[in-house]
Amino acid sequence: MREMRFLNGIRGAVRLPPHHIINKGRRIGRNIIEATGDYEEQVFDMIARHQLPRIPVYPNESFKTNIYKASEPSPCLDEIFYKQENLIPYGKEYWFAIFTGMNKKKPMQLIASFGRRNSRKSVVDNVEISGSNPGAFVWCYDGKKKLTVPTVETTNTITDRSITSAGNGISVDISGTAPLYNVKVDSDAIKCDLAVRKPSCGYDVEVLNELKMRLNYQVYNLYYNFDGVLNGKEYSGRCYLQKVILSTPLVPWYWSRFTFKDGSSFVFFKPYFGSRELNYVLRNKGAFYSASEDKLYWVQNIEVKHDKKMKNWKFTSKGSDYSLNVGVKSYADHGFNFRYGGIFNYNEHMVNVKKFDFRTEGSKINLKKLGIGAGIVEDATGLLI
Repeated sequence: MREMRFLNGIRGAVRLPPHHIINKGRRIGRNIIEATGDYEEQVFDMIARHQLPRIPVYPNESFKTNIYKASEPSPCLDEIFYKQENLIPYGKEYWFAIFTGMNKKKPMQLIASFGRRNSRKSVVDNVEISGSNPGAFVWCYDGKKKLTVPTVETTNTITDRSITSAGNGISVDISGTAPLYNVKVDSDAIKCDLAVRKPSCGYDVEVLNELKMRLNYQVYNLYYNFDGVLNGKEYSGRCYLQKVILSTPLVPWYWSRFTFKDGSSFVFFKPYFGSRELNYVLRNKGAFYSASEDKLYWVQNIEVKHDKKMKNWKFTSKGSDYSLNVGVKSYADHGFNFRYGGIFNYNEHMVNVKKFDFRTEGSKINLKKLGIGAGIVEDATGLLI
């Protein structure tokens, strides 16, 4: 019965005719895999019928999926960050600025975000946002407590070297160009002024621009260092500036990025269809950068586990030539709810790393080598067109 509800949910979400889901046998995995080809065609056809011919489903195609070392030439992402896309109906774009301190086991962390969806309206945390106007939110852990600036409707102002999303008591400003940017947040609860600098080593730019089921999703990341002031306190560490562009529905995902005192980092992304317990994984890949070796390791098929309170998380992966075992604990979290065109729950957890064990031939890396580690775990569920 549970498996049938899952299959019927897929059928209803994309309005598939009944014969396109194969219900033979008792093996739910086989049913899902056999249904995938028809499912992908139906999703693409449904989107294509509603999109305007003059709006490309695959914009910015000159930016190819890649990750770049800081010591080598990398693309400037200003033309991505400092513009609003010509979105297809229900297309989406979001900007993120996420900052993690490295000075103690529960470091200061800050998340500022704004974005928009091309629809008649959006509802975020019971705040109605008109048309394709953006909304913004900010929250942080200031070293002692969690502070939040609730979601509000804003207006974006853009120049060739800046973008500001402001309105209703909040302003988030990103400005500058490589190798030096600046991020400012101005609100009653949270104020910051942070200089964001390109690192001298490691990886500084990542582009993910891919088609899945003939639908395009794009993620642009700047992995930089920062220093400045948060609510009157000196604040420094590692950060990333991110722009996400989607011509796809919002589907569930796990996403994490952890940084370490020695300059190492670990990141992975696992989007899927279905529930946490029963799903079809769309992508499951991550990367561990070892600063001591100046080497990037790719990991696949990350398994995610957590306790009922979603405080303790475990990530494991095992390949033919490596093993990975990571444990983190949340010390602050915040959730958001998106409605109108579906229901989508987006949860962010600020965590410290309790265990990190990476092994490959000739290399064993753990927290004794890496030092203090902290970062973000995202857990998103639901479906939003």
